[in-house]
Amino acid sequence: IEVTLRLIPRAHIIERIMLELLNPTDAFHATCMDATELPTVAATGGLVDLYDYKSNAEFATEGHYVDQLETIEIEGKLYLIPGFWNGALLTYYRTDYFEDPTWKAAYADMYPGDELEVPGTPEELLKVAKFWDVVEDGTVDGIGPGGKYPIYLQATTAELGAAGAMSLFIPLAEYFGAGIYDYEADEILVNKPGSIEAMEYLAELAQHCQPTVLADGTFEAQIAVSEGTCIMADQWSYMFPMLDDPDEMSSEAVGKYAVAMRVMPQMADMLGIAILDTPRKDMVWEFVEWIASPEISIGLTLACPKAPERVQVAEDPRIADAEWLDPLLDSYGRVHPIISPCKSPFIVEIYAATAYRLGQALTGELTPEAACAAAADDIETIVG
Repeated sequence: IEVTLRLIPRAHIIERIMLELLNPTDAFHATCMDATELPTVAATGGLVDLYDYKSNAEFATEGHYVDQLETIEIEGKLYLIPGFWNGALLTYYRTDYFEDPTWKAAYADMYPGDELEVPGTPEELLKVAKFWDVVEDGTVDGIGPGGKYPIYLQATTAELGAAGAMSLFIPLAEYFGAGIYDYEADEILVNKPGSIEAMEYLAELAQHCQPTVLADGTFEAQIAVSEGTCIMADQWSYMFPMLDDPDEMSSEAVGKYAVAMRVMPQMADMLGIAILDTPRKDMVWEFVEWIASPEISIGLTLACPKAPERVQVAEDPRIADAEWLDPLLDSYGRVHPIISPCKSPFIVEIYAATAYRLGQALTGELTPEAACAAAADDIETIVG
């Protein structure tokens, strides 16, 4: 069998899929897709509703976490099972800094009555980040003790979906009681007080981050943790197996980091297979069922730590005792809710416009309030 791999720029992937759905060529019968891309593609009517094969109740009986499935439903229809990737961001932190009695005493001096602990809420994160930033010299510059960054954030606006700055702003907007755009109610939320508060919060937190925060994404955060240049980091779960590996971590960092529940909710960073409505859809469904089976799901989770999508994965003896399991479950529905993606067919444009305005707020080009107002105007133009 000869296989030819062709690189398709990410900007054109959805366009290619849309063309296939609107004018089928029998070129392919399924596509691997992220939950934040689904609304645009599903609007063509060319995807198969997986509930046609199995009801929500049947998924529940088989051990699937139905709250995850319902998070990505579109008008009561399910277009993918989060089998390939069910990503969660965690708080990575330097245990030697948080356990040091000297730093604990300094924290108590700065915040009388409070104890230096790994943050569990956005408010606590801001306090701890500010502490690490100013404790040595009183200067707000994103440089903490020993030259370490207080908190390493991925705030690039070049990544959309559940990554980059949007992985921070959207969950924070909902945490503070607002959001971006409610498609079902046709209500713009990005200019509500909670969203403005979220943008103000991010603008303040960014002052205590690495200087390149607006350009950095996943792999920059990985480098920072692996080199031990940050005290805390908002980073994906896949990195956990590297923490004690001297081949992956520098001598400065190996064995120094642990993980905790993320301080804010998670977006639905779910990757699975969507089935095109073609004559071969039943065959593809058999493959989707196999990919989502306990055996394969357990193997994928062991290979790369991710939030379990079914009970059998979380209860497997090889996973149940893993140090990363509880922080993942807490971060992905057990404590923090999973943020449902906007269900509008214009989700990509809505997120892109919001990310652009968020970048303006974080650079100081616009105030957070003005940036949210501009984003609201953009969304109104997009949705008509």
